[in-house]
Amino acid sequence: MKVLHYSLGLPPYRTGGLTKYSYDLMGEQVKQGEEVYLLFPGRHNNSKHIHIKKYKEHKNIKVFELINPLPVPLLNGTKESKKFMVTASKDIYKKFLKHINVEVVHIHTLMGMHMEFLEACRELNIKTVYSTHDYFGLCPKVNFIDLDKNLCQDRDYKKCTLCNESGFSFNKIKILQSVPYREFKNIGGIDFLKKVTSKIKKLKKSKANVDCKQSYFKNLNNSFNKKNNSMELLLNYYLQMFKSIDLFLFNSSVTESIYKKYLNKEGLVLPITHKHIKDKRIIKDYSKNELRVTYLGPNKAYKGFCILVETMNSLKSKGFENIKLNLYGDNSLNESNIKGNIKNHGRYKYSELERIFENTDVLIVPSIWYETFGFITLEALSHGVPVILTKKVGSKDLIITGKEKGFVIEDNSKALEEILIKIFKDRSLLEKLNKNIVEEEFNYSLKEHAKKLKKALNY
Repeated sequence: MKVLHYSLGLPPYRTGGLTKYSYDLMGEQVKQGEEVYLLFPGRHNNSKHIHIKKYKEHKNIKVFELINPLPVPLLNGTKESKKFMVTASKDIYKKFLKHINVEVVHIHTLMGMHMEFLEACRELNIKTVYSTHDYFGLCPKVNFIDLDKNLCQDRDYKKCTLCNESGFSFNKIKILQSVPYREFKNIGGIDFLKKVTSKIKKLKKSKANVDCKQSYFKNLNNSFNKKNNSMELLLNYYLQMFKSIDLFLFNSSVTESIYKKYLNKEGLVLPITHKHIKDKRIIKDYSKNELRVTYLGPNKAYKGFCILVETMNSLKSKGFENIKLNLYGDNSLNESNIKGNIKNHGRYKYSELERIFENTDVLIVPSIWYETFGFITLEALSHGVPVILTKKVGSKDLIITGKEKGFVIEDNSKALEEILIKIFKDRSLLEKLNKNIVEEEFNYSLKEHAKKLKKALNY
């Protein structure tokens, strides 16, 4: 099979679950004898001439760069909506697709992509599939969380416009897509600057906690200008792009339900994985008096961080001081503002996960947004660790499939507090879940996932 992947690019320039999955999948497909290509949205230059050029060959993946793509906003919003709907010559894409002669185009994001790319695929009878890593195209800010940190139940064009007013300008996006920035990030320059900034914040004792009670819409409402509102056109633009895709690969039942709310498209639910998922399951010892709870992620409200802190504060006030929370993933938290039953360990390396899970009784994934999947749940299960997660987390499918491997709860502090007290008082609940995880067949390898994907594509 000859397959072209369209994603944000290669690591370390691009990071996150989308990049991790697409990169590892391409590598596995190469191992299985497939001919693999990658097209990514690259730099902008002064000529504004849209074209595709060979970037390099990377581990037998033939990589191409789209020059002068549409802007890539990442999580920052689409402030200048019209810039995201610029037309391109269909012939550019047709020429490229004919040249590489692929059978399937696997799309991991719409960011940077012109409508004409999909039109070219359709006219050349090339099958297109789309993996639902996030909600970009349905929500310009990706996660359906508004500026007041509330979950959007329905889209409102005016509200979307207000949300995106704080987005990056086109000129700033151009810098972030530039070659100097890419190369600087590839050599670790951006990570170094982040570390320095984090240390400065700590020295200044700046308040870096999450403010869970801000309100923005009343302040932004006056700046809304109906004459300049092109958000409706942009969302309709993405709707037409989605309609042009042949098959959706939903990475969870959560993403399936959200996409089907806005699109009348069929697809398959296919949970994702990556190459570093290995079977490291062990029977754990739950005889200790202390209950060791772990959260791995940023201190962001949409990740449920506010719920987590509120729960731990309540538990401490009620005398449950032996329920301890260990935080990993964010250096910016002001430790002077958290209670004694919470310890912040800051950023961690992937190589440290085994040690972290050795010292974890239960993992918490408390997201309040419709999290499309969540690799960290998969990581926990691969180490034999039970998981507490909200019903909005896509990887709950792993917990409820087969033997019970954790708890699925409502996304509020009351539900989280109740389950933590329950397992603190009765450790046999965790022992049973740990036993279920260890005894169940391990079906999370990337090799098997790639085979399932190929079967789903009928190749």
